Order: sequence, then structure tokens, then C-alpha cells
Amino acid sequence: MTHPRYTGPVRRGGSLAGLLAAVALAAGCQIALRTVPITLSGVYVANAGADSVTVYRLDASGDVFPTRAISGSNSLLSQPVAVLVDPSGNLLVASAAANRITVYLPGATGDAGPIRTLAGPDTLLAGPSGLALDALGNLYVSNAAASRLTVYAPGASGNARPVRVVEGSQTLLATPRGIAFGPDGLLYVANSASNSILVFDRGAFGNTPPARRIAGSLTQLAEPTGLGFDPFGRLYVANASPNPATGFPAVTAYRPGAQDNEPPERRISGPNTGLSVPRGVALDPVGTLYVANSGADSVTVYTPGATEDSRPVRVVVGPRTGLRLPWAVAVRP
Repeated sequence: MTHPRYTGPVRRGGSLAGLLAAVALAAGCQIALRTVPITLSGVYVANAGADSVTVYRLDASGDVFPTRAISGSNSLLSQPVAVLVDPSGNLLVASAAANRITVYLPGATGDAGPIRTLAGPDTLLAGPSGLALDALGNLYVSNAAASRLTVYAPGASGNARPVRVVEGSQTLLATPRGIAFGPDGLLYVANSASNSILVFDRGAFGNTPPARRIAGSLTQLAEPTGLGFDPFGRLYVANASPNPATGFPAVTAYRPGAQDNEPPERRISGPNTGLSVPRGVALDPVGTLYVANSGADSVTVYTPGATEDSRPVRVVVGPRTGLRLPWAVAVRP
């Protein structure tokens, strides 16, 4: 199946500054040039239906072009479903269809090639669907096609073996997708096929049970796919299937330390929310919520504390956006 590609403006080739410098040198004169710093802040979206990552201003709204877009054969993107920006501004992307993790320089755009690639049989990558980094720089990956978690040393590349693997019946992993470290230092996993959230110690390995889980009819979890935390440690979950209580798509939120069959503390769901097969969530430092809606090719934005049938304060949607089956979202302030 061929997907339409982003057709907006992209930077390619040499810089204007470099061209002017060459002209000045040839003319035997000197000119003062000022470089424009790359802006790394923004909303990063993995588009599974366009094999692209698009980046928008934090305040973007409506049918707007992205400020940057990575796509093309050199990018090696193939059904990207997870995106993460590390503390240095490097961009990490999981391509589920290629069993591959690619890493790009800060500010990469156009048909940019990755500076590092993790792929091959020894990696044990199988439908990689979630990415997280711990405080030491170890990379954690959820593998939806094999119901396992794999952990890699900082800077791992090529056909590198994981330093740890979490896998087996006692783990309760069942099509794990979004993952994130909570403020408590534990790893939270959206367990899509069993409508649960699993919580593991950072050093978990082998066939080890989760330290805690959120599961049961009261939780209202319905194909949980993406997750994130607000400034107060509240866990937000994007549920790709309709909410069992409202019948509408929903983002559910749970108090810090929630476990077992515990109802959400907060829920965004209803006809005015603009949610449509939500698969990715991200929150900024003040609690503004960003949601990737794969059913509407949109990103909806909600005020901190939004609940029930709240309207989004902004919506990024339309042909100029390049959004196509947006699956994951990350925010860098």
C-alpha cells in the first residue's frame, strides 16, 4: 500500500549562509554572517500512515505546515509508532514494520539519514512500539509482536544484543505498546491486548511478574496504547477502543500509585472532545495534554485538568499538517 507523503517545505542541501560565504570569498570581501539556531522545542508526531515524523510549534493550531518533517528513503522510517526526544535533542523513532530503532541529530529534517540504527536478529526487536530512557541512558523498548521488553546499553547500535529482556508468562505482557518511566522511577507499560497497565522495577529482567498492575472493569481501560504523566504524577492513558462507560473514545487518568481494579480519577470522553482512536499522549511541564488521534489524523490539545466532555483548546488537523495515522506524540518545551 502506498501512502501519500508530506509535500510541504523542507530544508535540503547546503545552507544559505554557506552560499553567501562562498560568494564573499570569491569576491575578496568579508561579510558578517549570523547563524540561526535550530529550535528543538515543539510537538513531535510519528505518522504510521506516512512513514514520517512531523514537528509543530507548541502553539500550532488548524491546518498548518509542520516546522520540520523527516521522511524519505534515507530516513529508514517504516510505520513509525513511537517517538522520543532525548535530553540532548536527539530524536529516537521506533519503526514497527521494519523492527528498527533509528536515531537522528537534533534538528534533522527532510530525507535525513539516522546517525545510529538498532536492527537485526540479535536485537530481538519485534514490532517495537514504545520507547523510554532511564536516568542512565539505557533504552527500553516494548515489542508488541513478541510481548517482550528489551533493554539496551546507552548508545547501542547495529545488531546489538539487549542487556536485559523481560519476557514470559509471569510478566503478564500481552501486546505491550506505550511505555514511560513514572516519577517513582518505575516503568509503566500499556498492555494493549489485556486492557491493563503493568508496572515494573527499572532493573526487572527475565520471567518476572510486575510490581503492580492496573486492571479490571472499573479501570475503564480499553486497548490502552499510549501513556504519560502530568506534573503531579497522575498517569494518563490513551485508549484506542471506545470507553465502556461512555461509548466514546477516551483518555483516562489515574492517581499516583493506582493499582488493581481502580477507577480513573479523571476521564476525557464525549462528543465534543475531538478524540478519535487516540493512540498517543504527551504532557508538558504545566500539564497541557496533547493527544494523537489516528482516527481523525489530528492532534488535539487540552488545558491542564480538562475532564469529561471538554473541548480541545487547539486542534492540528488538515492536509497541510502532513498528519497521517498519527500514532505517537512527544512534547519538548
